[in-house]
Amino acid sequence: MKRIIITGASSGIGKATAEKLAAKGHQLVVSARRTEALEELCERYPENVQFISCDVSDDAQVSAMVERCVQSFGGVDVLINNAGMGVFDPLIEAKLSDWHTMIDINIKGLLSCIHSALPHLIESKGHIINLGSVASHNVFANSGVYCATKHAVLAISEALRIEHANDLHVTTISPGQVNTEFIDQTSNSDLLKDYKPYFEAGMTASLIADQIIFAIETPPNAVISEIIVRPSNALS
Repeated sequence: MKRIIITGASSGIGKATAEKLAAKGHQLVVSARRTEALEELCERYPENVQFISCDVSDDAQVSAMVERCVQSFGGVDVLINNAGMGVFDPLIEAKLSDWHTMIDINIKGLLSCIHSALPHLIESKGHIINLGSVASHNVFANSGVYCATKHAVLAISEALRIEHANDLHVTTISPGQVNTEFIDQTSNSDLLKDYKPYFEAGMTASLIADQIIFAIETPPNAVISEIIVRPSNALS
C-alpha cells in the first residue's frame, strides 16, 4: 500500500481519486480548503484516511500537510498535485486578481507542495503526479493565463523527470474537458452559457481518476511520463 497525499480532494478529480484509492486500502492524507467532503471520506475509512485543511498557496499549510503524512504514516510515496483553478475571460476583460490567483494556486502552490514533499519522495523513491491539461500543449482563446499555468506544470514535471530519473517517477495527467465544478469558477456569463454545456458533455472525474491510478500501479521498472486523455468528440 502507498502513502499518498492528494491536494484539492474535496470535489471533482481529486475527490474521485481519493474515493478509489481509499477503497483500495492506501494510506491517504487528503486536503482542500473546503473540508466537509473530506470529513465524510475519513468517517468511512478511519483507519487509512486523514484530512487536513490546506490552501496550497500558503507555504505553512503545505508544510503541515506533508508533515501530517510523515508523522501519521511514516513517509510519503505519492504526491498528487490536483489542486488548481481556471477562470476564463478575454484578456482585455479579465481581472488581474484572477490571473494572480491562478498563478498562486496552479504554479506556486504546486511548487510549494513539491518543495516540501521532495526529500521524503526521494527517500521512498516515490511518485509525483501533476494534473496538467490539454492546455499544457495548446493555447485557447479566453484562457491564455490558465494555459500558461498548465504549460508551466508540464515544464516542471519534465524538469523533475530529467533531474531525478533515478529517484522518482513523475507523471503528468493532461485531460480535456471534464464534467466537474471547474467551469463554475468563471463568472463571465456569456462564456458560461457557451462553455458549461461543453464541459457537461465531457469526461467524468472517475475516468480521470482511473488514469491516475493506472500511473501509480505501473510496474517499478517503467514510468508513464504523461497521459493525455480527451473526450471522443474533442477537436483539440
